Amino acid sequence: MTQFDADAMHRLAKLALDAGEVATPEAALALFQQYRLRIHLGEGWANTLAGQACVLTAVSTASRALLGGVEVTGDLTPVIQVPLFAGRPAADVVAALGGTVMAAPTARLPSLLIGDGAPPEGATLALRPSWDGWWAQVAPADSAGHLTVGDDNPLAGVCAGALAVSEVFSHVRGDSPEAGYRRIGVSLWNPLAIEDWHAPENRGPALAYLPTDLWLIGLGHLGQAYAWGLAMLPYPAQRRPRLVLQDVDRVTESNLSTCMLVGADDFKGRKTRVMTRRLEAIGFEIDLVERRFGAQHRLQPGEPTAALFGVDNVAARRDLDTAAFALVVEVGLGSGYRDFRNLRLHTLPGPRPATELWPAQAASQSSTELNTAYQQLARDSGDLCGVTILASKAVATPFVGAFAAGLALAELVRPLHGGGVHASLDCPLRSLTHRLGEPTPANAHCAFIALP
Repeated sequence: MTQFDADAMHRLAKLALDAGEVATPEAALALFQQYRLRIHLGEGWANTLAGQACVLTAVSTASRALLGGVEVTGDLTPVIQVPLFAGRPAADVVAALGGTVMAAPTARLPSLLIGDGAPPEGATLALRPSWDGWWAQVAPADSAGHLTVGDDNPLAGVCAGALAVSEVFSHVRGDSPEAGYRRIGVSLWNPLAIEDWHAPENRGPALAYLPTDLWLIGLGHLGQAYAWGLAMLPYPAQRRPRLVLQDVDRVTESNLSTCMLVGADDFKGRKTRVMTRRLEAIGFEIDLVERRFGAQHRLQPGEPTAALFGVDNVAARRDLDTAAFALVVEVGLGSGYRDFRNLRLHTLPGPRPATELWPAQAASQSSTELNTAYQQLARDSGDLCGVTILASKAVATPFVGAFAAGLALAELVRPLHGGGVHASLDCPLRSLTHRLGEPTPANAHCAFIALP
């Protein structure tokens, strides 16, 4: 009987095994239970949907990555307004997302200050995420130059929250000496702007249009991050999007460490049904497709012609050429302990077809090599098969997925406001200034609604 259930292992703590830092899955979890965070909510954090999206994204992603716990202090009196949690008290939502509301915070923790006010006292590190229009930034809390909100764009809030947690993670892991002591940011209006990302022309216009009638293919790590971002946007209650949700998998224990819209009560349920319950409850119109995406995929009259693709499978990506979508935004994430914070985005149709972007030979399964820790586990357990399956699983975490979803959704929203798209976009979250891409004029639009 297999002793190592690959679908039960925490997908971020697994990196400690992959890197050879620990010898057992239990030791990997114990290491990650030493990582903690305090989030302090200052004045005005809830005045914008972007601010709310920032807080909720930070709490949700940090609670799944920093297993020692996420303490939340400060102003928890507002009622949440983003569609996914509209009408619920902030304290209740924070608790539901895995945060612990504290009146007396623990000293000597890395901290995020979200909103206005003085940096938290006694913090080992204090960062402040901020946002304005299509800009998202993270900087030391006691530094100058924080963004002042003019236009409200929740996608910037999602990216700011995810980026802040990424910086804290790099700091506690000690894998990036600059993490937590630098100002970093991105313009979702022009993600290839590096030094001048905060130039006025890269702030972008006010949100006036939002996509609707979308196909979400794959409802795991990325697919749920896409849905999270969509559910933060200011859709009118009577005009929430129509989504086609496509997946065949059920919720596993490891999904709790990577997926933003599932909880322990959803274990073993179909991802399509779990997502449908969450999204229909807030007014989204949902259709289900419970079969694998492949070469047989054809659009029927009246079905959405724009898709967000989140399947980590080369063969399925190659089949995007035959699906006849007018627009596809596809994201692939790194899977190893060194590159799991890297993402590559494609917008299709583009200069090259999917079959050229992903050659057939790229779909071949490479053998899994076991490092010393996994070899010892195999010897101790006598379960070489189970250990090999565990070793082959990707390292993943939702703060990477949430940031990737913000970029992907911007590819849908930007053309609706007169901006272009990117045939490709490479973005290493650990070193944000090293992003590369291939801009191209918008060649297709998704269905949209105008905001009141």
